[in-house]
Amino acid sequence: MKWTSLVIVVFGVAHLLPAQASLSAKDAAPLEVTLGYSAMRTNAPPGDCGCIWLQGAKAEFNAPILSRLSIAGELSGAHVANINSVHEDLSLITYLLGARYSLRTRGPLVPFAQALIGGVRGFDAIFPGPNGSTTALDSLAAALGGGLNMSLSHRFAIRAIQADYLQTHLPNDRNNRQNSLRLSAGIVFRFGLPRSLE
Repeated sequence: MKWTSLVIVVFGVAHLLPAQASLSAKDAAPLEVTLGYSAMRTNAPPGDCGCIWLQGAKAEFNAPILSRLSIAGELSGAHVANINSVHEDLSLITYLLGARYSLRTRGPLVPFAQALIGGVRGFDAIFPGPNGSTTALDSLAAALGGGLNMSLSHRFAIRAIQADYLQTHLPNDRNNRQNSLRLSAGIVFRFGLPRSLE
């Protein structure tokens, strides 16, 4: 899968960087936990244009490795009702892990880009299969995107906007692939900032 290769390359480059590039008290970034709202436009109904919006919540962590590179992970959930003529619902839980690159400056704005891979669990719907249908199913998932944090203090920031391309592979009687645009925003909590920066 192309997403797997991207994540492996990012982590490989980080491992090969010289030791002096590791975090110091001067450029250290804190551990961050983000809680927020997300909305996702996707193409779940087979044969349709993909014009359904799921809404939900997302929790993320961001643990620094180097001054700009970190390990990022997320757990998100989203739901939509009445996605087709038989009034089915759809719920998704995604769990992803990967790498994030943050452009840290002296100002309050911190843009970032990331590549994540993991899985998705779909439920509250009918998923077709070769041996019959099921109401819950797991599949691969990957996300590529970025966002912008705006610092309020050493301990808090606002996730002003985040946009991700999320691809999942739940069966849908067509190509068994969903290409989704996910938008999110939230509050960033920071932990473990060095005292010299407080």
